[in-house]
Amino acid sequence: MNPFVPRLSRRETFRIGAASVGSYLLTPTLIPQQVRAEGNVHPRGGAEICIFIMLKGGPSQLETFDLKEGPWTPDDWGPETVAPDLRLPISVLPRLAKRREKYAIIRSMEAWEAEHARGVYYIQAGRLFSPARAQEIPSVGSIVAYETITRRQDDDFLPPYLSLDMTSADIVGGGCLSGQVNPLVLQSNGKLPFVVPDQERETFQRRQQFLTEIDGERQTTEPRRGKLFAEISQQYDLAYPLLSNAHAAPVFQLNEEDRQRYGATSVGDSCQLARNVVAAGAGTRFIQITNDGWDLHGNAFDKTAGNNQYSLCENLDKALSALLDDLESRQDADGKPLIDKTFIACMGEFGRTPGDLTLNKGRDHYRFAAVGLFAGAGVQGGQIIGATDETAAKVIDPGWHKNRSIYPEDVLSTIYSTMGIDWSKKINETTSGRPFEYIENISPQGYLEFGEIAELFG
Repeated sequence: MNPFVPRLSRRETFRIGAASVGSYLLTPTLIPQQVRAEGNVHPRGGAEICIFIMLKGGPSQLETFDLKEGPWTPDDWGPETVAPDLRLPISVLPRLAKRREKYAIIRSMEAWEAEHARGVYYIQAGRLFSPARAQEIPSVGSIVAYETITRRQDDDFLPPYLSLDMTSADIVGGGCLSGQVNPLVLQSNGKLPFVVPDQERETFQRRQQFLTEIDGERQTTEPRRGKLFAEISQQYDLAYPLLSNAHAAPVFQLNEEDRQRYGATSVGDSCQLARNVVAAGAGTRFIQITNDGWDLHGNAFDKTAGNNQYSLCENLDKALSALLDDLESRQDADGKPLIDKTFIACMGEFGRTPGDLTLNKGRDHYRFAAVGLFAGAGVQGGQIIGATDETAAKVIDPGWHKNRSIYPEDVLSTIYSTMGIDWSKKINETTSGRPFEYIENISPQGYLEFGEIAELFG
């Protein structure tokens, strides 16, 4: 039996569908209207969906895409020059090395945080964590979901925002945009919902009709509680397309031959699911994939350890290479390659300590140098933006027009730009009364004007 074929009992379908699926789809009546553009920016557009691959734990920049060789480099790491100014560890990244022209690398990135929870939050929210405002700050995925509501078609059955393999504690939700732009959260190694089996579809539709009739009577007898129940009813109504659409099941099924090509790992399965979602073209605009395990403080090159530098790189190499290949070779209904309308960002919350390994034979948290990989939606592949010194300790060449290091806010601005979203917007209606800016130009070190990394697009 294929463990990835989604199947829920009737009780689970109604319970989970109402509580989870419905809250992730959009309804205009519950979203703030006081949204204003504050700057003179020009979104690039061109992307219809964004895939953000978070390398949670913080990948080592000098062991991945900003390779620095020294006494710390294992004998079997296989560094080779694959392009001018680019050496990669061929032993663990052979596929990505061969696909060099499909993606761009940024080596001049920095982070503001050097602690996991706060760093993961920052990447999603684009600002420091504030307990006073945590409940009203939406994530980049929720903003993309909100901003693209007008692009939804009547036959769209997938939620606008999917999160794969992230723990609930780490997820930043819809904030002031309401729970209906939260992500639909899935685990690649668990049940992939939410489809009613064919043999139960008639029963499901009969129960749905019965529930609608009961709800109609309730609206007549309990008008004072109308708003609360109206929202619950909307959640049910929004869940039905995904639960009942016959096209939903194939999206959440993984072909075993493809699974092997993607690596048969959690990140591989998530990337294959992301490919399916992009190919379906059924309403999803933002996919967040979490690839955990990169926090290698000790024994980073110990092949017997559960997570190690070898296995992490090899798993990412297979998954990302297969994803790039499939999005390039497959087309949408208009004959457009899927990669042309998909913006891909792959990065961690920070980098790792530079130079030689620690006494524990690993690397600790480090915010002053990090690396990211970007592809699709007009990104000019084959280029390298920025440079660090000989041990990947500091940025010595920003490589872009702002002539400073690239921060998470710049990456989020680029995501918004490719999705055709004005990142200077702010929402005036919040619980605290303080406006929410999509991108704040106030950094932990003072005023900085953040913006799109235009150099990615040539």
